[in-house]
Amino acid sequence: MLGGAGPAAVEGGGLLHRLLAYLEPRLTQVYKDVRERIGSVLTYIFMMDVSLPNTHPTSSPHVAEFVGRVLERLEPLTSEAEIHNHVQEENAPQSDERAQAVKLLKTVLKWLMASAGRTFTTPVQQQLQLLPLLFKIAPVEIDENYDEMKQDARTCLSLMSQGLLYPEHVPLVLAALEEMAASRWWHARFSVLTYLQTAVFYNLFTLLSLPGQVLRVRALVLRLLQDEQLEVRVMAGTTLSGLLQCCFLPLDARLQQQLQALGRTRLPKARAEAAASDLVRRHAGVLGLSACVLSSPYQVPDWMPQMLMELSRHLNDPQPIEMTVTKTLSRVQAHPPGQLAAAPAELHRRPAAGAHRPAVSPCYYA
Repeated sequence: MLGGAGPAAVEGGGLLHRLLAYLEPRLTQVYKDVRERIGSVLTYIFMMDVSLPNTHPTSSPHVAEFVGRVLERLEPLTSEAEIHNHVQEENAPQSDERAQAVKLLKTVLKWLMASAGRTFTTPVQQQLQLLPLLFKIAPVEIDENYDEMKQDARTCLSLMSQGLLYPEHVPLVLAALEEMAASRWWHARFSVLTYLQTAVFYNLFTLLSLPGQVLRVRALVLRLLQDEQLEVRVMAGTTLSGLLQCCFLPLDARLQQQLQALGRTRLPKARAEAAASDLVRRHAGVLGLSACVLSSPYQVPDWMPQMLMELSRHLNDPQPIEMTVTKTLSRVQAHPPGQLAAAPAELHRRPAAGAHRPAVSPCYYA
């Protein structure tokens, strides 16, 4: 079947329609090898579904129609807050809709992975409809002990984020990411940042030609920089540093003032739960300032002394702020000596002394 799908894709669409009609009822396969083969065949079936300007639609099967039918069968999973895959569900009765949906999703993931490097165009609009499901499943860390579905979902997100985006697709992608950034599950919000990093770097010049979408990316990153989950805030700081380093976002006075204002959020003297929101805002400002400092690893620009002075004020703040400042200043010390020697004089007068303080214990007990 796989050997005949390739020539059929070139000769005409009639046979491909018949082949797709034959495979659709059989997408809920139990065996991994069979799912992989079906994914490869689906890749050849939809290979000629290419939409180009000023051209007529092709006669081959269309991805949009197929994804629409698949989403209807995946409805039992889309209504769940979180998706788990248990072994006993593989052996559930055929009438169990959820078990059938899990098997179907596994086959769809195999198709998405197989088609990443074989299709002529990326079906962005259809893939966006599957993003919410993938964000629910994909784990944050890489672990070989995870089951097949979680590993495949993580791989699919990585491959989809590397796809070529046309200007008309950018608002759709950002809208989907903004929606998932409001998810109640922190690992989904974390995955939004990793997806955004790759999508921006692979489509840098397309996004730079759309100033309005650049502002949306900036707002999304700053929003997640103030997330209640520590892991999400740290990843948002890493994302902000990368966007500044590649000059996607300008480090203007407005951004500096916004980060400094967050970093100067006052903390109540009594360490109660009511101060959690203030601590998050203060940590977000420190992470933003650290991102600015780390975005310039090979030179010391004029704004660096002021940033280091702001960071040095937080050396005795509660955790995790103190750890963030310590790590940032220790990485600043790793600059080559020639770069620090050529730095502005103000850097040597005040912040440089503060950069060496993390290794010295506070002297309040003396």
